[in-house]
Amino acid sequence: MNRKLLTTAVCTALISSIAPAYAQQASTGADDDVTKIETVTVTGSRISNPNVVSAQPVSVLTAADIKATGAVNIGDVLTTMPQLATSFTMGNSTQYIGTAGVAMQDLRNLGTARTLVLVNGRRMVGSSSGTTAVDTNLIPADWIERVEIITGGASAVYGADAVSGVVNFILKKKYEGANVHAQYGTSQHGSFDKAFVAVTAGTNFADDRGNIAASLEHSRQDSLEFRDRFGNEDLTTISTPGSEYSRAFFRNGGSYEFTTNGVFGSNFRDPSTLYVFNPDGSFRRLRQDGLVDAGRRRCTDCDHNDSNGSFQLQPKYDRTTLNATGSFDINTDHRLYFEGMYNKVNVKSRGTAAFNTWGTYGGHYIASDNAYLSDALKAATGGEDFVVSRDDRDSGLRGEDTERKTQRLVIGAEGALGTDWQYDLSVNYGRTHERRENLNNRHRERFYAGLDAVTDSTGKIVCRSQRDPGSLNVSTGEVISPEVAASCIPFSVFGEGAITPQARDWFNVTTLTKTRLTQMVAGGSLVNNNLFELPAGPVSLAAGLEYRRETSKQINDPLDISGATFLNAIPSSGGNYNVRELWLETAVPVLHDLPLIKNLTIGGAIRFSDYNTIGNTRAWRYNLDWVINDSLRLRGNASSAVRAPNIDELFGGQSQNYGLIDDPCDAQEIGRASNPDVRRANCAALGLPTTFRDEINGTNEGLSGSNPNLEPETGRTWTAGFVFTPSFVEGLSINVDYWEIKLRNAISILDFETTARRCVDTPGGIQNIYCSNVVRRGDGQIDHVTAIYQNIAAKETDGVDIGVQYAHDLYGGKMSWKLDASRVLGYTDYPFQNDPESAVKFLNALGYPKWKASFSASYARDDWQASWSTRFVSGVARTDDYDTYKADPYFVTPGKAGAGVVHDVRVGYTFGKTGWDVYGGITNVFDSDPPLAMYGDTFGSGVYDTIGRAYYLGFNYKFL
Repeated sequence: MNRKLLTTAVCTALISSIAPAYAQQASTGADDDVTKIETVTVTGSRISNPNVVSAQPVSVLTAADIKATGAVNIGDVLTTMPQLATSFTMGNSTQYIGTAGVAMQDLRNLGTARTLVLVNGRRMVGSSSGTTAVDTNLIPADWIERVEIITGGASAVYGADAVSGVVNFILKKKYEGANVHAQYGTSQHGSFDKAFVAVTAGTNFADDRGNIAASLEHSRQDSLEFRDRFGNEDLTTISTPGSEYSRAFFRNGGSYEFTTNGVFGSNFRDPSTLYVFNPDGSFRRLRQDGLVDAGRRRCTDCDHNDSNGSFQLQPKYDRTTLNATGSFDINTDHRLYFEGMYNKVNVKSRGTAAFNTWGTYGGHYIASDNAYLSDALKAATGGEDFVVSRDDRDSGLRGEDTERKTQRLVIGAEGALGTDWQYDLSVNYGRTHERRENLNNRHRERFYAGLDAVTDSTGKIVCRSQRDPGSLNVSTGEVISPEVAASCIPFSVFGEGAITPQARDWFNVTTLTKTRLTQMVAGGSLVNNNLFELPAGPVSLAAGLEYRRETSKQINDPLDISGATFLNAIPSSGGNYNVRELWLETAVPVLHDLPLIKNLTIGGAIRFSDYNTIGNTRAWRYNLDWVINDSLRLRGNASSAVRAPNIDELFGGQSQNYGLIDDPCDAQEIGRASNPDVRRANCAALGLPTTFRDEINGTNEGLSGSNPNLEPETGRTWTAGFVFTPSFVEGLSINVDYWEIKLRNAISILDFETTARRCVDTPGGIQNIYCSNVVRRGDGQIDHVTAIYQNIAAKETDGVDIGVQYAHDLYGGKMSWKLDASRVLGYTDYPFQNDPESAVKFLNALGYPKWKASFSASYARDDWQASWSTRFVSGVARTDDYDTYKADPYFVTPGKAGAGVVHDVRVGYTFGKTGWDVYGGITNVFDSDPPLAMYGDTFGSGVYDTIGRAYYLGFNYKFL
């Protein structure tokens, strides 16, 4: 090919680091016009001019960095990077239905929908229904050359979803030879084993004009059970005496409101009136030997619910990835290429059993003529109907068995047109198929039919619907269908183990959810790094066109759609959109070789988009790059970002949901409003008396979901920083960058209680959108609430990124030091952007640490390599927002979750020129525990290591 043009275009787009990288000057023998490549840092730009460096902060994770962690999935590694939040780790991926095993990236804590993930600079199909968020666990770990994180709005360069920035995976584009890489590891706690194997092979052909390479990679991990890691750590919080809000942690405690044996009594707010069943069906007084918090129905050293027996810290996970790449030089100016990827993932996660508690769903309703009532039990209940509050663990643990298949194919051509123009044309197609089995999903009609057990004329225990067809079920108030009645199996819930295996198998069902996502991207670009010459150098221009179509369809089981199961009623959903885009980018050298100005370049980019859903949008960026001398460079960037609403937000439909609501019009709640007079007047306008009381125990029903009338989100990003590579300290580079992101018109969905509160706390009366979504019954009680996505929120965050790298000779070897840190200066959320008083300060609250950093030291000498790395995250308040903690530091005691510090070590040895390389390592060397009750299963606790000390051994063998 035209080696000067293509080497410059390709290599400069691939070479990247936090500080400028300097390539050796090419030999100038017969070919005197070979370009001299200097200061090559071009990530974040489509322009490949070697004299242009990135004006945006860029952090890089190299292949060596990845291997030093011992991780078998790349998602596990990215969670340790300071710029990324731990919204989705392997441990907390089960916090939502259908996301087990998915690792979606969240840059700057602004959400996975606002972080764009690319593979070789191109999009990849999404992994979660209704979104374009990518599961980065699917990226073949052994095929990665590096990962680049670009901070700030990159919508102008890369398109929508890049509000907070871009995570770009650079994979191998060609490979010669063959290699086998295998690794096995286990943890000190439990049987949490991990295994990994990858085989890579590639060859040139047609006189080295072509190359084809492929890799087959498999990784797996076993599940990690809570008790294997933390033992019997039953924790609860008890309210401080005399305070309704302050509370402290205590061990061997929990909720006395329900147990696996079952609780019943006359008043669940008074534990002295309650009884608990024994496994044999007899009963006794509820044991309460310790502290009691009757208001929150908690106790210590008592009969309480213990969910840790079924708590899973990590799901079982298997991934198989086939990756292939190829290229062929048609002639000296044109090349064809392709990229292919196939993934198959199996994830098995297990959660709690189905339950029915007094405070949530009202408990299991037991009729006074139930066949399993003993004389003693009839006497204790006064011969009346009563309620049993119970965790039905003997009915089987619920779970998900998920299979995901993802394919991606890129076909393209690149080359040179004339002397100065380079082109790249490609078509990118991807699809994800997910098949999820919802295990032990309770069929509600069957369960309540079997629960309503009576005796027939012969004294045999049968279901009431069998003895009295057409009668109303005592729990549902509806007639049991003939089909269910005919097969009904009666059972008892009096004591753990009362539910028989036969009954359990009858009323549990496995429902099936199928999801399909597709993505098609077609586009092309032209780049000219010598458009015309200015005194300070040539002007660069890049331009391109792109068409993208996204589709998503989720088909739920008919039983789940109808609400017949323990899952909420979830309708099937689907939708699609397409967008046509035009983008332009330029870099203009302004000054050159002046005092304090070795080079000054300004740049800009703009992208015009036309969506068939929201119409036209525009994103832009301008930047400044100022090279003062060989040691110091300043850079700055300002940009406008746009995010179009995704398919789920637009077309996901509205589904049944439940939420706790403390009715804001309750007489006791009026005075707690920020403006009691406004709330009092609005509650009166709703027709509620001043003595109104909230009589609903447990959750309120409602609908939540999509809104087809959404508008795009908009963001503004500013970055400014410097790169210092002192000529007097060889091998040292320091970069410091300030960043600020402001998001407006943010898409948000309110919870039910917030909707109810906004209804009566909004000045100007009850004629507002919130009151229209809160429906009350004739007695004034809230019947149901509708909560949909709306463009009502805003977010602001800023901080400083620090990167330091230093490499030097030491005792005949090479010593390398690396620090990557992020200090968040502020994070403010405005749930209602038109109401500044609604601002919530999240910085230093749960999930929003001030500091997150990683530090590593590595040494290589002869055939030995060794490294030590440390991960650090600062402590946070145990509240959802920091304002609550400031107002009352003892809201929870201990009020802070301490800092997390984890050390990892790795040692490797290369057996000369045999092709063998062996290594081993220990993660969490000191077996550090996370802070109290931080188990890694939530957004806030995902930042801590919950696995404990773990070991791994591995080898590489390259065929010679």
